[in-house]
Amino acid sequence: MNYEEIENRKKVSKEMEEKLLKTMKQKHLKRLSVMEYINDMQITGKEKACLLGSMKNFEQLRRTYVKTSSNCQLLLEVS
Repeated sequence: MNYEEIENRKKVSKEMEEKLLKTMKQKHLKRLSVMEYINDMQITGKEKACLLGSMKNFEQLRRTYVKTSSNCQLLLEVS
């Protein structure tokens, strides 16, 4: 992977994070379920992969896992 690819991924991650923060502010949320966001926005396969891949580079949001009765839910939380 070269420098340009790394910079492009960081740019995409930043854009995705800003989009999520904007959505969270509009809905007055401090936590956002990733599955609810994917379902609400009707995200396709490639966009879903982009979202999940870019989460590791988020600076203002952090991943939180919450265990419910038999499931584990992924949330994004403002840090």
